[in-house]
Amino acid sequence: MRFLAAPLAVWLVLTCGGATVLMGVERATRDAVIQRYHLRVGLAADFVTAIVGDLISRQRTQASAFLTDQTVAERDFTRSVGGFGYPAAVLLDSEGRLLQVLPANPALRGQKISARYPHLHTAVTEGRPAVSPVVPSVARGMPVVAFAVPFDTPYGLRVFSGAVGVRDSPLSSYLATAIPLSGVKVHLVDTDDSIVAANHTHPQGVSQLGNEETALSAALSRAEQGRYNEDGAWWRYTSRSIPGTPWRLSAAVTEDVLFASTSGSRAAGRAALLTASLVGLLVVAATGRARRNRRELRSSELRLRKVFDNSRIGMSLADLEGRLVRVNPTLCHMLGRTEHDLIGRNVADLTHPDDVEQSLRIIQDCRNGRIGGFDVDKRYVHADGRTVDAAVTASLLRDEADRPQYIATQIIDMTERHALESERRHAAAELARHAERLEHANEQMADFMAMLSHDVRQPLTTIVSAGELLLDDWSGMSDDDRQHYVSRMTSAGHRADQLVSEILTLAQLDAGALTARPARLDVTHAVREVVTAQGADPQTITVTAPDHAVAFADPVHLHLLLGNLLTNALKYGAPPVRVTVTPDRDRLLIRVSDQGEGVPAAFIPHLFERFTRAETGVATTKPGTGLGLYLVARLAQASGATIAYQPTDPHGTTFVLSLPCTPGPSLVTAAALPVPAR
Repeated sequence: MRFLAAPLAVWLVLTCGGATVLMGVERATRDAVIQRYHLRVGLAADFVTAIVGDLISRQRTQASAFLTDQTVAERDFTRSVGGFGYPAAVLLDSEGRLLQVLPANPALRGQKISARYPHLHTAVTEGRPAVSPVVPSVARGMPVVAFAVPFDTPYGLRVFSGAVGVRDSPLSSYLATAIPLSGVKVHLVDTDDSIVAANHTHPQGVSQLGNEETALSAALSRAEQGRYNEDGAWWRYTSRSIPGTPWRLSAAVTEDVLFASTSGSRAAGRAALLTASLVGLLVVAATGRARRNRRELRSSELRLRKVFDNSRIGMSLADLEGRLVRVNPTLCHMLGRTEHDLIGRNVADLTHPDDVEQSLRIIQDCRNGRIGGFDVDKRYVHADGRTVDAAVTASLLRDEADRPQYIATQIIDMTERHALESERRHAAAELARHAERLEHANEQMADFMAMLSHDVRQPLTTIVSAGELLLDDWSGMSDDDRQHYVSRMTSAGHRADQLVSEILTLAQLDAGALTARPARLDVTHAVREVVTAQGADPQTITVTAPDHAVAFADPVHLHLLLGNLLTNALKYGAPPVRVTVTPDRDRLLIRVSDQGEGVPAAFIPHLFERFTRAETGVATTKPGTGLGLYLVARLAQASGATIAYQPTDPHGTTFVLSLPCTPGPSLVTAAALPVPAR
């Protein structure tokens, strides 16, 4: 024992020190995982806060731009609400009385409803934005959360409040991917414990967190974060308040899932500590029992077998031909095979076909003594056919005469690590694609602002200048002069109204809020209605069509499409303008032709792009935004129609609008047409 005492004491100190360090590392790792989990939830809460702030800001901007007239038209209010996709909305005056409501309900107008809703009362009395808990909507009665935004007008304070249905809340879509952990439960609840949004479906109507997640609700009532037990499993939870709202974001996940990423390193660390401990015991035993060599060798072999069998790393022993002599349970589990199935099989039979040649070459080098071991990344084939990525470390074992005898191999499963790396690369590529889309959106916004600064200012300048002339010299003007300036103001006003309509239609298209509803209709009748609405000389526009021509299209979109095409022909072409309706198998073709100078060849590829205008020809002498034909293409696409451009012989322009004669989805988008349209 005196020979064992000193080595045993050293071994004990080192083992205890290693165990202490390992426990500290494991504890620090768990704390880091918990900290990252709390950070993820905090980032999710910050994003929800940003969404709410952005929505309130856009509501104020929209309301200040379109809802400040003394009497707000129902059409302007409907357009403003449609840009957000709200199912319900209200507009209140400074006394809390209802000015407009969507869906429209004339019986509610004039009622003072702010006292019934705390968020509306706050917005009206305190003049600051307010977000509601889950409440029944004024118009529909369904459970919603609302965003009340006050704004100033020349007629006093007003409040614009849009509501989002709890069942179809866009916040639920974000929460579904906000925290990428398996089985995580994410809830957004208000002060009454009602669920505003969640990363999973929940019952119709108002749902209470206490009814759906009893254990989680009880834990949240005690502390903002911690752990609780449910059905024998421990859960980690945390919560964050959403500033400026009566909401709180909470997330809960089982500790098995939360700490799954650390299980491998924890097992490896313990295996390494166990291995070091056993090796230390072997050293102590070898030093203290030199005289009992044979007995110690048997004990050593037993311990080594235990290490081999209990190792968390796949281990094998193969002869120089590559046949497996011994394998441990970890390797069996890794390859999905039994020990009996593996013993005697050649390593090449278990290797991926693309890596067989490399494996055989390395084994041959070991057999010839050129190398004493190797480290290589290779792939194995699992029993179910899937590929197992592995990091392999092998050493050549020699006998007493220093002759090569066996190849001992350690195999670490790298499949999950490679998958995570692949996901990281995919996320980086996705981020690059998002950056590209953002850059494209910025370019479109720059074009939009340039259009506003020029085309919107021009009619306003005309109106202001003509009005100032009338005010300064009304009494000194003749009736003809007065009529002239008033006509200029009216024309400029119509131009400004057209610009606003195009901009609102563009906004609805970009927001996906403009939905086509194709219906069976008489196209001949619709064409004649649009031609009549143009108010042009009957000799200017002629229509050639059968008495009845039936196709499927959205009636409103079709009127807009034909109106834009006729306006385009009258504005940029020359009379006579001919409209021809002809059947073509399962389609109905509407041709709009003029006798103008036609489209410059260099501009044809850009006809459907937004904010683009020809730089030569008659287009340079006419005012325009470059949106008309872009909207035509988008509306045609939404209705399942196609639009194409053809030059008119000998000169002029022809647009061909193709409508389906049977209902069905659009098969060709405007951007993919083989021949561009003007």
